Amino acid sequence: MAKICIFQQKAIYLQRKLIARDFKAINSPSVLQSSQSWSIEQNLETMKSIQEINRMYLEKNIEKTPHDVELLDAFKKNPKAMPVHESTADLADGTPVLTNYGLMSMSLDDGFMQGYYIPKCEELLNSDKPLDPLTVRTLRASLIEFAMLGCIEAQRVIEKFLIEYGKGDNEMLANIVLSRWPERHNLQRFLAIQQGGTDPNVDHTSFHRAMTEIRSGSKRTRWVNYFFPQMKTDRDLPTFYYSLRDETEALIYINHPMLRKRLLKMCEAILQNDHSIFDIFSRFDIKMIRSCIDLFSQISSIKIFEQMRQEYGWKYYADKF
Repeated sequence: MAKICIFQQKAIYLQRKLIARDFKAINSPSVLQSSQSWSIEQNLETMKSIQEINRMYLEKNIEKTPHDVELLDAFKKNPKAMPVHESTADLADGTPVLTNYGLMSMSLDDGFMQGYYIPKCEELLNSDKPLDPLTVRTLRASLIEFAMLGCIEAQRVIEKFLIEYGKGDNEMLANIVLSRWPERHNLQRFLAIQQGGTDPNVDHTSFHRAMTEIRSGSKRTRWVNYFFPQMKTDRDLPTFYYSLRDETEALIYINHPMLRKRLLKMCEAILQNDHSIFDIFSRFDIKMIRSCIDLFSQISSIKIFEQMRQEYGWKYYADKF
């Protein structure tokens, strides 16, 4: 028994030495610079992929009605504004409205996005001028639409507004997220199971219970697949059901206020834990967590995902998502 313990101690020592070596290498200036450049390139590639998905969906799945065309044509005559969906209530007077078809069409219009919408987002990011609650609500209603359609600059403004103006509009944002393309993406499956599920005969781990396990330093029940979702895979059925279907659904997921908040809190709990991530989770769990972090660090501007990657020396997987 004593010999086994000595061997185990040597193995642990060597493993930690290798981890330290790899961590030092991955955090060298040259590697970090190349990793950052690669990340920017991957963001652009992802954005292009999302645009292709949305373009195909627009052409094949959304029927264009006279009402859609009327609103879109009216907006195109003077597109110098941040449009919202026509169903959104309690907005500033004069706010231009569009349908799903119109919003998606404008998100694919490079002239509008590069010439107006993205510069407007950058202006909001760099501005220190306080905004009244109605203006903030109106801007949020537009930003969430374009963030779900792949505009990272819109997502950055959403994050800034969350810090500066709080989460008073979260209910509106959640309703917008859940109402877009309901036949294509169904985030309710995540919201339900993260509350403990809807089947009284099945004991699914809730968010609070999962957080308790992280803080205790030992994951004891199964929940990683639906709190750290990854892109669709060929794994077993439960994991497959809680996989994200494409990059667009990933954007919709990370822009839902509650789902984003829970994911960020879990990341914070892991980073701030006295126990290592390698103590808390199994090797298979860490693989799923890493895949999730890789995905969201490439399609969003949320800093904690990059902190996770740097903390554990995670390079991006070679395969795209």
